Amino acid sequence: MNGVASPASLALLFPYVTSALFLATIAIVAGRKLRLRTVRFFVLVVWMEFAWTVLLMAELIAPSLGGKTFWDNLRFPVSLAAGTSLFIFACRIIDWPRGTRFRALLLLYIPALASGILAFADPSGSLLRIAPAIEGPLPFGELVYGYTLIDYILFAFTYGLSLVAIGMLLASSAGAPAPDKRKYRLVILGFSIPLVGIIPALLDVRILGHRDIFPIWSAVGSLPFFIAFFRFRLFDIMPIARRVVVESLGDPIFAFDADGLLLDCNRAFAKLLGTSIHHLVGRRLQDVLLAWPPIERLALEGAAGVGTGKANGEDVTVSDPCGYRRYRVAVSSIPGEDGDPGDELCKVAVFRDVSELAAVEKQLLAWNAELEGRIASRIRDLEEEVARRRAAEEGLRRVSTRIVGSQHEILVTLSEVVENRSPETANHVLRVGEYSRILAMAYGLSPEGVALIVDAAPLHDVGKIAVPDSILNKPGALAVEEMTTMKTHTIVGYRILGSSERSIIRAAAVIALEHHERWNGEGYPAGKRGDEISLSGRIVCICDVFDALATSRPYKKPWDIGRILDFYHEESGRMFDPDLTKLFFANLDRFREVSARYPDVVPEV
Repeated sequence: MNGVASPASLALLFPYVTSALFLATIAIVAGRKLRLRTVRFFVLVVWMEFAWTVLLMAELIAPSLGGKTFWDNLRFPVSLAAGTSLFIFACRIIDWPRGTRFRALLLLYIPALASGILAFADPSGSLLRIAPAIEGPLPFGELVYGYTLIDYILFAFTYGLSLVAIGMLLASSAGAPAPDKRKYRLVILGFSIPLVGIIPALLDVRILGHRDIFPIWSAVGSLPFFIAFFRFRLFDIMPIARRVVVESLGDPIFAFDADGLLLDCNRAFAKLLGTSIHHLVGRRLQDVLLAWPPIERLALEGAAGVGTGKANGEDVTVSDPCGYRRYRVAVSSIPGEDGDPGDELCKVAVFRDVSELAAVEKQLLAWNAELEGRIASRIRDLEEEVARRRAAEEGLRRVSTRIVGSQHEILVTLSEVVENRSPETANHVLRVGEYSRILAMAYGLSPEGVALIVDAAPLHDVGKIAVPDSILNKPGALAVEEMTTMKTHTIVGYRILGSSERSIIRAAAVIALEHHERWNGEGYPAGKRGDEISLSGRIVCICDVFDALATSRPYKKPWDIGRILDFYHEESGRMFDPDLTKLFFANLDRFREVSARYPDVVPEV
């Protein structure tokens, strides 16, 4: 034992490293693929074998007997834990024993924990090893020793669990669908090769001069795992996914091929037929359904598309132990391994229980019909109510129109009486109102604004009710005192009209107050100028002056049109708003039409 390694010893590391790489790759790939508990136990088994290989390699390169013993002590619990993990993995695959809690299975790891404690708590090592020694040169010499009774008990427990696990997997593979049998066999083979390879070491049989060549067996056992993962996509579909997903759905599900051969099903479908899964798998669907009445059998076969070519999505009513149920069948095609749509692996039929949904839909249809009837009745009531309200509104509109017309007529009559106190110029207020309409429309006011000025303009001189007749009808010029009295009619008119809440009367009050104001501020009663004067006051000022000049008055004769136009040219910007004056000239013909339409009528004596 000179510590010099031979080339043959160095070559022995190659299978150790190869085995470790294979196992680590498989564990990483499987760990990333799914997070199901079953797969985690599979990954745990692989990592245990990886750890066993690494520890064996560490023991091999340890430079002393104590170092090799240390790494061998670690291998005891790892080897026991690997066998226990394999057994739990098999239990999770076949869901056995049913009802067992996961924590109860963890008790199987107690022997592994006890072996580790025993290995490090025994200073002499006599409980686990008989005459330990190193065969071959250091540092690659092999630790050899005889086995104690405790070793054989631990070996029997570990490899007994492993053999039971292999048997459970074999029994489960017998009833697996055809596409999954290859995966079962590859996984079983991958676990069986290392298990068989450890037997020569237990019997102290030397191969190539070494007793423990587990890494070689482990590397060979990794090859089936590689094939199962990368060729047949292990864990992609059943059996593990079926246990986790298909069984948890609760809906009857079965898979069948193009010939109608039932490949697999879940417990819900087996319960629907009153039998077990193992009794159904491998039989033709037509044979499975022979116990059903002909109508139900034909409906189910047609919905699944077996031998009929019909599309899926049909509803069938079948009987089960709870009575008649209504199912909606959906069939999906599973492509082959290469993903070619023409290469169909199988079809999967899912029975969706829509019994309650159908009852709810029926109830909803009844409620919907009742609701539609109520809505139609309510709509009729609303239409009648709308018709009544429209009739009432139309009646109110007619009454309002008559009221407004009557008010307008009263206002015009009142203004005519107040204006002249005689019929000689009775149409003055009508003409002023129409003149105001022309200017207001030309200015661009809204129809409502135009109507407000037209209705309010006739009351511009309502304040003259307080002026004596002697002043109103005086044929000559007024004295200073008489003119002062005359000017008060603007303030009197505002006081008469200003207290009203009606918009027409309030607008008339403003016009009565401001229709004698001048653009340059020389008017009365307040001497307002420019835009300080309301638009209605400026409009009525132009219209009132035009009518006064164009018609006879007790103190003057009518002016000819030329003289009137000259006057307006002179007063534009002085008495009158220049913009409104331009509109006056632009609409002069319309002013003259109004004047001709409403002439003053002198009553016969």
